[in-house]
Amino acid sequence: MSLVKPKNIEENLLFLLKKGPQKCLDLVTKIKEIRPQTTKQAVYASLRALNMDQSIVIAKGVASLNLSWLNEMNNFLESAKHSHTGNLGSGNFLELEDKERIKYYFQTSEKTDIFWTHAYYLMIEQLKEGEPAFLYNPHEWFMLGRSHNEKALLQATVQKNIPFLMTVAGNTPLDKYVASNFDGTKSQYNMLAKPMFKENNYYLNIFGDFLIEVWLDKEIADEVEQLYQTATSFDEDAKEKIQKILSRQGRMRLVISRNHKKATKLKKTLARDFAINQKNL
Repeated sequence: MSLVKPKNIEENLLFLLKKGPQKCLDLVTKIKEIRPQTTKQAVYASLRALNMDQSIVIAKGVASLNLSWLNEMNNFLESAKHSHTGNLGSGNFLELEDKERIKYYFQTSEKTDIFWTHAYYLMIEQLKEGEPAFLYNPHEWFMLGRSHNEKALLQATVQKNIPFLMTVAGNTPLDKYVASNFDGTKSQYNMLAKPMFKENNYYLNIFGDFLIEVWLDKEIADEVEQLYQTATSFDEDAKEKIQKILSRQGRMRLVISRNHKKATKLKKTLARDFAINQKNL
């Protein structure tokens, strides 16, 4: 692949997206200017291929480079990530005013997690050094099903000197299994005796005044819960079940909002179980 002198449609799309998120319709126009014989159908096929390959993220008709993918590219990282986080364009969720929100919908847990991770990377770029990222999951099962992605996200957070504070709503064998991924200082992991929220499909991330709230499909969440309540170890059977759950079709909702009052209240509640400097909240 050559992004300096792109040759095929996919390379040209990645090159164009280096400058920041763009509407898919605009990308079709730009590709046709570069490659006059290219059809609209061919451009959309390439966009779908890049999305499937997790090189890009598509939401509400807007394509963006996947920052998780960018973080794994040595040569392309510095210039592309700088452009992508520093030139976000109008209408981006980082431009939300207090009490504003934007909703996204996805069909699988895996697709949800891909965009979720992308949004997470953008959020930690906005945090000050020492300011923690709070995460609440009923269970941190993405660490089991998308381990490489989750570990890279955790590592990227602590490398920026941002405390990674994870709270989960259980202490089953699978909950305990992922504890070794946290060092107890820069990354901390708290297992609750009972859930903080009633819904077993509700996930929460807090970054300053910003919140990412995710509601997984209820049937899928029930499958996750059933697995966690019955599995005694993370064996091959558990791995297979998690991969099947990740690919299951359903209705997932992801909401990004900016709400100072709500975020402050939730951070104070979650912070009680962590060893952190309260001045950084």
